[in-house]
This record gives sequence, C-alpha cells and structure tokens, in this order.
Amino acid sequence: MQKCFDVGREILKWIAIMTMTIDHIGAILYPEYTFLRHIGRLAFPLFSYLLVLGMESTRNLKNYFARLFVFAIISQVLYYLALGLGPFDSLNVLFTLSSGVLFIQFYKKNPLLTLIPLLASVLLPFDYSVYGIATIGCLYILKSDTQTGIVSLVLINLLFLPMWPPQIFSLLALPIILLHNNGSLKIIKEVDGKTPYPPWRKYFYIYYPLHLTILYRIGVGF
Repeated sequence: MQKCFDVGREILKWIAIMTMTIDHIGAILYPEYTFLRHIGRLAFPLFSYLLVLGMESTRNLKNYFARLFVFAIISQVLYYLALGLGPFDSLNVLFTLSSGVLFIQFYKKNPLLTLIPLLASVLLPFDYSVYGIATIGCLYILKSDTQTGIVSLVLINLLFLPMWPPQIFSLLALPIILLHNNGSLKIIKEVDGKTPYPPWRKYFYIYYPLHLTILYRIGVGF
C-alpha cells in the first residue's frame, strides 16, 4: 500500500523512456539521423538517477536487483536481434543498471568491493561499460552532495569525450536531474493508505523488452 508518491519522479521516468525510445528509433530504424542518437544520450543518466531513487525507496533491495537482472536476461535476445548484434557482442543496459545496484551497495559497505562491478564492466561487454558504472556512482554522490556529484559527472564525460564524443550530450540531462534533486520537481502527492502500489510503476522496466520487440518487428517489416 502507498501513502504518497513522487509525481516528479514519474515525470523523470517518462522523459527517460521517451529519450531512450528516440535513441533506439535512431539506432534501429533511422541510423542516418544522428540527432536522434544525440537526444537519446539523455536517457542513461536519467535511468541511473532513477536507479538511485529506486534503491532508496525499495523495501527489499534483493528483489529490486532480481527484477532488474531478470528483465536484463529476458531482454538480451531482443536486444541483439533489434540492434543486429551477435548474442554476446554486447550486454544490454539492464545488466549495467543491475551492476550499478551492486556498485552502490558495495560502496556503502566497503568501497574496496566496488572493484568487483567495475572490473566486471571492463571484462564483460556491458552497454556503456565502465563509463556506465561510473555515471551511476556519480549520480549516487550527487543525491547527497550536489556539487561533488556535478563535478564528478562532468569530469567522467570529459574523460570519455575522445572515445565517445556524442555522449557529452548526456550532460543535458543534468538540469532535469537537479530540478528533482533540489526539490523543485519533487512533487509529492498524498493518497490514502489503502491504495495499492500500481504494478506498472514497480515493473516499468518491462517497457525495455517491449519497445525493442516493436521496433524489431517494424524494422523487419512485421
């Protein structure tokens, strides 16, 4: 049952979903339109910030991690079919986010343990690789220390700029994240304590394999 929910967080979810969808429309259907991929750069930092919020609000972190990991496994075949990859050329972004959960949890308990997910992101073909884990870490820092989080996120993107120039557009997500983090976009709506938590909010990551399926079917002409 829920007593309140954050409307601003829901807005961030929809922005993340829309920018991710635009990114994949560009990658799968219209690769010649690079501006679609540039818009899509906003998606990952938004999902990373939502991951941090999700870890803070969940009552069962193990279940939260398990949901992400199960959706990652379900999505993998659709991911490589839709993007024309080999089965193990790249692991979809839900694997990266799952590892981000471990990274943050290890950071809280023993910072040395963070080397495990970081090393995994180097050795395994995670989408966003070590950059992705580092970005999740930066947004975890930003949640409690805004200035340090901003500086670290900018530095990470500058460090990867020579290898991945378009990813610098991901910093355009920063103002949206800051609006929520400083409270301007944190709109809390009170509801009665008898209202069940809507399943679509809890399992919104199901959109990932669903939209890949649709785009794949459009790409091959149904």
